[in-house]
Amino acid sequence: MRIEGKALIMGDNVNTDVLHPSRFFSLDDRTVRSGFLQAAAGYEQVGGSDLAGRVIVAGENFGCGSSRETGARAFLLAGVRAVVARSLARIFSRNVRNLGLAAVECPTLPALPQDVEIALDLAAGRLYVPALALDLPVTPLDPFWAAVLEAGGLLPMLGLSEPASEPRRGGSLPVYQGPL
Repeated sequence: MRIEGKALIMGDNVNTDVLHPSRFFSLDDRTVRSGFLQAAAGYEQVGGSDLAGRVIVAGENFGCGSSRETGARAFLLAGVRAVVARSLARIFSRNVRNLGLAAVECPTLPALPQDVEIALDLAAGRLYVPALALDLPVTPLDPFWAAVLEAGGLLPMLGLSEPASEPRRGGSLPVYQGPL
């Protein structure tokens, strides 16, 4: 799976409660998305609120804070393509992956300029930044999480719902081998 887009640069310890405040919790997707866009536009390190097609690029401990699913769902509703960070908060990485959004760690990630084009190759385990001639390793996904992303999320993989973009692919379910 290859994901390309402009980088939206954020810093260290970015808290999901800041990016998606509780006042925007709702079962209504428009309200969830609106809250995320408003908070992201006001976040001092973010260069604008147009997140469609963007790849979030962050520092250490990205996604710390709330474990509520609406914080993760807001990224999808805003059109974010993927998240790459030096390190991810565990509950955040599980929540976004459960929803079918790629989230990977790149411990050697240097500071990048806002809006630089990047490409994330999940199968190869690489992050490419052509303008800076960078080719960086990302922490490989466990086969279980790769299958979850390929299916469009955990529920589609289990056959309990369909991903928005395409029908569920068949096949056997891999056994999760990673940490609990």
